[in-house]
Amino acid sequence: TLTATGTGPITWGLANGALPAPLSLSSSGAITGTPTATGTATFTVQATNSLGTATATLSIVINPIINTTPSNSSGPYGSFDTPINNTTGIAGEIAVTGWALDSVGVAKVDIWREPVGNEPVASNGFVYIGDAVFVAGARPDVVAAYPNVPFNYRAGWGYLMLTTGLPNNGGSPGPGNGTYRLHAIAHNTAGTAVDLGTRTITVDNAHATKPFGTIDAPLQGGTLSGTVINFGWALTPQPYMIPADGSTIAVTVDGQVVGHPVYNQYRGDIATSFPAYANSNGAVGYFYLDTTTLTNGVHNIGWLVHDNAGRTNGLGSRYFTVLNSGAGAAAAPQAAALPGVTGGVRLRRGYDLNTAPQLLTPETDGTLLVEVEELGRIELQVGATEGYLLVNGERSPLPIGSSLNAGVFYWQLGPGFLGDFDLVFLSNQSDGSVQEIAARVHVRAGTETTVARTWLQ
Repeated sequence: TLTATGTGPITWGLANGALPAPLSLSSSGAITGTPTATGTATFTVQATNSLGTATATLSIVINPIINTTPSNSSGPYGSFDTPINNTTGIAGEIAVTGWALDSVGVAKVDIWREPVGNEPVASNGFVYIGDAVFVAGARPDVVAAYPNVPFNYRAGWGYLMLTTGLPNNGGSPGPGNGTYRLHAIAHNTAGTAVDLGTRTITVDNAHATKPFGTIDAPLQGGTLSGTVINFGWALTPQPYMIPADGSTIAVTVDGQVVGHPVYNQYRGDIATSFPAYANSNGAVGYFYLDTTTLTNGVHNIGWLVHDNAGRTNGLGSRYFTVLNSGAGAAAAPQAAALPGVTGGVRLRRGYDLNTAPQLLTPETDGTLLVEVEELGRIELQVGATEGYLLVNGERSPLPIGSSLNAGVFYWQLGPGFLGDFDLVFLSNQSDGSVQEIAARVHVRAGTETTVARTWLQ
């Protein structure tokens, strides 16, 4: 049901476009009906009262229904969620995500694509891309829907796919351009495999506008101890460049900046694949990561890259497990001052660390609503000393890839996180009391349309 703020009565109608058949919009703002076909419909609604008319353009995305009925004999079940089918204009890295369960346990989910031309294929007729990583806590919606299924807490899976090396398939000249069909295949521990679905994407790296690259080490899902070397590479579209001293590349762990890589290192395959870029002969960087400064457990590492035109992007978000002989402390951010909450909670969203935080206005029930795109990054200046993720009303540790330090909640999302995450933060007050601050973070797919409210005055 659509809602608007203003003097009643308010009458709703369509100003342009059409709803997917057989959906209909009533004058009270209710959209009803059961869609019969997949696809995306964009339309404009109007709300009218005695003071005038306001309009808003909305979209409804209808995805295929995946059979999610548990069965002891039919194999794994689940969903292939992102990228949304028929997404276009993709460049650089993209998250390939979904969830999978099975009564006997899911062993792995691997990502494949349909061949281009006469490419060699595996026995299933596809070209192998890579194995997804299961991420504990990435899909609380699945935990709530299937509370008694084994390993429901790590049903969410994700894979970060770099599109620049895909063979050309009808797009602009060069690799990484064209249309591709992806498959996600889940395998249970008994050896049964089920294709969770197909997604068609159109990639256009020829017209990329942001820095791109990836992290090569640590390995996705690897186990680390002691001091390790973080390797990665980054380029930016012509005619711009990334400063050779690496000062505009930030290494983050669990969302917090921990330093800058030594950049401007040569690697032959990158220089050959991208010969005309400003940093082609020095695209590689490395950073020494002391894992003893981290707690034992799963963490996330990524790069935030800025070029000399002020364009930013997050690269190579990877999960890794720290396993040292003794648990260390959390990684310390560069800024350590504890902010208060008397002036309100502020949010910095995106990869640009120089963006000014914005004041958040709570909803009528006091909850802070934060929306972030898949693979995005947020800093919530909440002034808290403790924080938790709520799953089925129970307090759990904060999501993997996030951290709370000096009153700031940091979260750089890795592949696999999608949907709503209910968080609660505890803030010590000057009178000795403890204030609970509730926040709901909505993680949306990169092409999911944000539905805005319509306001009438």
